[in-house]
Amino acid sequence: MSAANFQNDLLGFIKDELLSRRGEWREISEAAQVPYFTMSKISNGATKDPRISSVQALTNYFLQHPKAA
Repeated sequence: MSAANFQNDLLGFIKDELLSRRGEWREISEAAQVPYFTMSKISNGATKDPRISSVQALTNYFLQHPKAA
């Protein structure tokens, strides 16, 4: 897998998680220490290349707090 594909897959994962947890964004923002507005811009595609610190924090949060089935 190329670095570009991995980046797109990871960003897609984050977008999917954000969209499926829209009502939890304030909690996620506080826990992951990522600004709410940044999460909004990532989810709607306004930010095509978010900071690695935001990507890492959100990925860690989603992996540590899986959505209940």
